[in-house]
Amino acid sequence: MSKLIHNGRGHRQRLRERFANSGFEGFHDYEVLEFLLTFIFRQGDVKPIAKELIKTFGSFSKALDAKPEELQEVKGMGENSAISLAALRKALGFYFSDAAKSQRLQLTKMSTLVDFLKSQIANRDNEVLFAIYLNAKNEVLDLCELGEGTLAQASAFPRRIVEDGLKLKATSLILSHNHPGGVAEPSDGDIAITDEIQKAISLVEISLQDHIIIADNEYYSFKRNALL
Repeated sequence: MSKLIHNGRGHRQRLRERFANSGFEGFHDYEVLEFLLTFIFRQGDVKPIAKELIKTFGSFSKALDAKPEELQEVKGMGENSAISLAALRKALGFYFSDAAKSQRLQLTKMSTLVDFLKSQIANRDNEVLFAIYLNAKNEVLDLCELGEGTLAQASAFPRRIVEDGLKLKATSLILSHNHPGGVAEPSDGDIAITDEIQKAISLVEISLQDHIIIADNEYYSFKRNALL
């Protein structure tokens, strides 16, 4: 066994022991990514790959949000490893979505809400509208993807939201959509469709708590900006 492989295995073991003892507390961003990469690459030193990924994309989260074809451009990453890393990111989104519905995630803090939304829509290529239906305790009843495209053209959204809200017996809901590659500021169309949806659901006594726009690492709250 070469000294390089032996040292690599020892470093991997130390990373796993650190995680077992205290989670990711005290880890650098590249070390968290390095830890994940040890499950993709069976042997070898993956620290240079982790550092190069973060250098290329700018942050840990942006590296995970990258598309497989973008990941493959980084030295050391091949097709299989790129797909595997992208799958980890998708698994996080699936986890939050499933936990929200099966464990009745309670959305009482803006930070929790934003983190939840980022896990679902932050890396989508197209503009997507979501509705989070809530009960009286602010627990998530369901998260529904309403469709892709410009919100200003989405005339069918209000009716569908009303129908779904009544089926779920929701007392309130939160809207969210993304601005891929843009800024977290509402367009005139965003404001118009939000007003239309708010009026529609008020007729069946469902309140609109907020509309959150996600763009890269930024977000915009209609409520905090007095648009609701």
